[in-house]
Order: sequence, then structure tokens, then C-alpha cells
Amino acid sequence: MRSMVSLVLVLGLPWLATAAPIGSSAQSRSDGGNIGIYRGADGRVIGIDQFITDSGDNAVLFSDYQSGVIRRIFPVSQDEWGMGPSFAVQTPRELTIRFVRDTSGEVSGLSLHPADGPQSFAEKSPLMREAVSIDSGPVRLSGTLLSPAGKGPHPAIVLLHGSGPLTRHSFGPYPHFFASLGLAVLIFDKRGTGESTGIRLDASTGALESLPKDYNYPAPLLDDALAAFRFLLSRQEIDSRRIGFWGSSEGGMLATQAAAKTKDVAFAINSSGFIGPLWQTLHYQAGALARERGLPDSQVDEVLAFSSLWMRVAQTGEGYAQFVAARDKARREDKDWLFYWQSGEFTSLKQMRWDWDHTLSFNPMTALKTVTCPVLGLWGERDPLTDAPRAAQSMREALAAGGNRDVTTRIIADGSHSLMEVPDRRRMAPGVFDTLRGWLRDRLQIDSP
Repeated sequence: MRSMVSLVLVLGLPWLATAAPIGSSAQSRSDGGNIGIYRGADGRVIGIDQFITDSGDNAVLFSDYQSGVIRRIFPVSQDEWGMGPSFAVQTPRELTIRFVRDTSGEVSGLSLHPADGPQSFAEKSPLMREAVSIDSGPVRLSGTLLSPAGKGPHPAIVLLHGSGPLTRHSFGPYPHFFASLGLAVLIFDKRGTGESTGIRLDASTGALESLPKDYNYPAPLLDDALAAFRFLLSRQEIDSRRIGFWGSSEGGMLATQAAAKTKDVAFAINSSGFIGPLWQTLHYQAGALARERGLPDSQVDEVLAFSSLWMRVAQTGEGYAQFVAARDKARREDKDWLFYWQSGEFTSLKQMRWDWDHTLSFNPMTALKTVTCPVLGLWGERDPLTDAPRAAQSMREALAAGGNRDVTTRIIADGSHSLMEVPDRRRMAPGVFDTLRGWLRDRLQIDSP
């Protein structure tokens, strides 16, 4: 089983890859470092998150939940950091962030010094951070629970990953965004990744050498999501009537699938997740990504034809020799652009047939019709990985067929797969944070500070 770097972009979050464990103790504690939530007197709310870049570097993320600005910040000293004009660009510096410490040495706030404009101060909000361990059958999931200060009971949310080897630090600005609304937030390392045990199999693991007969996508991932949900149900400080799911990409699909498994789920949020057969989504991606790379129409047509051949052979078992001949010819002609995902990797018809039966044929629509909780779906208008109009329409139709009337879908203008604004990727696309904030406040009846 290979590590599929490119599929972090296919069904995961495009700015993130694997991450290191947080390293906190198993006891609840206040975070005395710079990671956390900061509130200004003017109502501005800022999140500082740990995350890992696509190249595997440890990094720190600055998020302004009002303006939508999301950037990597770079250290100048222990307490001074700089932010450049776009996501991962360091200079010219647009903003200087200085963390302020109290007499005990703990960070108590931050001051913002724009290159052009008045400085401001934001005070750090109390937030409990607890390392947790969750049993999911024989697998142990390692994670972190972020909780508001106070006894509660608090509403809560489980964050679910996109595909790929992702950990609790693979969620960009979202953990502290949801925590800023007064929710307890559970994040965990995906099975087989970080500190979690087990073997990771998802939509990104490619053409397998061994073909497990008892595996069916996405059952193990769904088991883990439900184990996380049950963990929150067991916590006295959590309101058992107000626990839901949010997920991005593959995790967005999983959020609604988990909600179909139990009526106790209070809400489900699908961010950029596919709706419809997995094979259909991958075929769409093959063409959309080719267009995004700037290939001419003739080459896009070739990509789609080869993708169709792949899917047809996998589904029917017929035409394998034709598939191999077309692949070998493309290699001789240096048409690497023709191959998408593992389409160039199969070594046997048996491998392709297993992939169809256990992964590609999965269709979330049937379970979606049984979801009764409120559902929110967000997709980016310029997402090359999920067909936004089709996904939104399919979700509405499936939920309506099951009688669910609390369904909200929105296609975000200029939004990418991660819902960052394109082409510049300087901020979250306008409307994302506002939509999430308003929708959750209405459904959970929270009056966040």
C-alpha cells in the first residue's frame, strides 16, 4: 500500500499533510502557549493553530474569523511573528504579531501591528485542552478535546478528515473557529497515522498489493467517527443532545453517513464532500484537474477517455488487455498527464475488480436518505475535486426523499476545495465563516461571545 501524496489534494485539504502529535498530558489543562483563541475589544476573533505544511514543516496558522484572512506566520523571536501578503509568503511583511505574557510567563494576549494602520490588542480566551484516547474496536484513536472553560454542558462537534495520512492538526483554522463559538471540539489522528493505531485505508490508498476481503469503504472510517461520537456522549461536560459532525472532502461525506447511523446526532456539516458514487467523483476530477493544469481540450478528452476505460474495466472485468495496451502506449509517448490517481498502477485485473467492489462502487446516497438531523452543505464554486452543483442538488434530493426539511446548501463564490478564495488563496472565501456561525447558532441555540 503506497502513500499517496497527490490524493491529499484529491479528497483531503490541499494546504495540509501529515502532522506531529501535540504532546500534551492526558489531564485537562489551560494552554499557556500561543496556540488558542484571541478576542479584541472590537469583537474581532483570531485563532492561532498548529499545522503541518504540504512539505511536512511544522508551522503556525493565523486566522481572522471576521475578515477571513488565513495565513502562515513566521517566527522572528519567541514572541514576535510576521505575516506576509499571501498564504505561505513571508515578505513583504504585512502584519507583525507580538504575543504578550503575564507575570507567570503564560501568553495572555497578542498585539497586532499592521504595516499600514493602527495597532490593536486581543486577549487570550480560556480554553481547556486535553489529550484523549478513544477505542474503535481494536484500534486506538489518539486525539485532543478542546473545551470551553466552565462546567457546561457544552455543545460539541467532531471534526472528520479528508483522505490521506492526516492527523489532528490537519484541519486548518477550524478547531479554534468552532471552539470560539462555544463548542467543545474533538480532533484525532486518523487510524494508522500520528499516534493512532490500525491500518489506514481510504479513498487515497491506491492500488493495493494485498486485497483484504473483509474491507469495504468507508466502513472503518465510519466506525472511527461513531467511536468519537460515543466518546463525547460519555463526557459529563458535554450536552448529549447537541453533538454533531463537521468534515471536509471525504470527511464531509462521512459526516452525513455518520448521521445516518444514529438519531442522536444533532447536526451534520458537509464541507466540499462528494455526494454520489465515488467512481463518478474520481472521473469528474480527472477532467477538471486536467483543465485546471491548462491542458488543451484534445488532451482533456484523452484523459476522460482513459478514465472511462479504467472505470469500465474495473466494473465489468472486460477489456483489461485494451487498458494495459493504452497505458503502455501512453508511457512510450511520455503522456504522464494521461494518468490520474492509481489508474496507471494496476498490475492485474483482480486488483481492479477488487477496487471496484470494495471502494469505487460506494454510493452515499442510500444512507443519506435516512438522515433526519439538520444538514448544512458548503461547496466551492471553483472546486476541481467535487462537482459542486451536482453534489448540492444530489444532497437536497436525497434528504428531501427521506422527509428531511432542515437542509441548507450553499455554493461559495470563488471558493476552492478547501473553500479558500481563489486564485490568490489569501483568505477564506467570503461567506464561509459567517454561514457556519449563523447556522450553528440557530440550530444549537448558542449565544457565543
